[in-house]
Amino acid sequence: AFYKLYFPENRIKIADTGHYVGTNEELGEVLLRIKEFGSIPFVISPEQSTSYQLYKIYCLREDTVNFVSVDEKPDLGEHNDLCGEENWLTHIIGHTPNYLFNYSLMGFQQYLSNTNQIKALQDFHFDLLRLGQIRNNIGSTEPILRNADFFCFDISSVRASDCPGAFKSGPNGLYAEEACQIIRYAGLSNKVSSGLLCGWSSSLLDSITPQLLAQLIWHFVEGLSNRTSDGKVGNENEYTIYKVSSTEVEEELVFFKNNRNGRWWMNVPSHNRSHGKPIRYHMVPCNYEDYQQAMKGEIPDTWWNTYQKLS
Repeated sequence: AFYKLYFPENRIKIADTGHYVGTNEELGEVLLRIKEFGSIPFVISPEQSTSYQLYKIYCLREDTVNFVSVDEKPDLGEHNDLCGEENWLTHIIGHTPNYLFNYSLMGFQQYLSNTNQIKALQDFHFDLLRLGQIRNNIGSTEPILRNADFFCFDISSVRASDCPGAFKSGPNGLYAEEACQIIRYAGLSNKVSSGLLCGWSSSLLDSITPQLLAQLIWHFVEGLSNRTSDGKVGNENEYTIYKVSSTEVEEELVFFKNNRNGRWWMNVPSHNRSHGKPIRYHMVPCNYEDYQQAMKGEIPDTWWNTYQKLS
């Protein structure tokens, strides 16, 4: 289905590495080799637990990781020796040593999600976007993916009428067009360096699901082919700077708008001032709505969550 589609206008090189037949433990090493060639591995697997193997690539390199999953619910099942479809996220969060700085769950449906699991993710100051929030503003997913190192897209987050072959299909979920837009944002992100498309059942054969999978791959590739540099974020020659005073925090909230591509950023201070060290800042992708929220005297969730993790 993918090879029937027309190639994106801005051509890039794609290598089809074929069907993987090794073990899960070996997969991480294979993907790391691919990354070391300067390529972006994009894995197509029915099993979402493959996310854990992707995560371990970054652990092998001792890289701090921002991870995004598009899913209909959090997979925070009980931790045991086997990493499966219901507890793979538990294995990532509980991995030792832990290099996970931020996790974002997008497209989850509240009535399918365990309340205690959602509360646990909130306690970690992770980013959570419900299906309804994405429906109201799909652009809210772009800054999150711009800040991601890798992502997994479970097609069970797409409604059954648009994706009947999903492993856990249901009547509600993302529209196919929304799914394509979200995964295109992942491709556009200069930081995303690997991805996973997962969640279908090989026993549910139909004509629609393969087409959707192919079109999701196409949109990721199309996003890759249109990546543009953000330059040096905060550079006064490339960015317009906006400073907002707040009564809720000591520091000014500083926003940066790229004059060329219109992307917004904000810097978040680390409030550890021990031993007379200067304040360090962490540059975080955001959007115009975050700036508007700050202008109303409210602290954007992304700013606050990052501030808590830096403390």
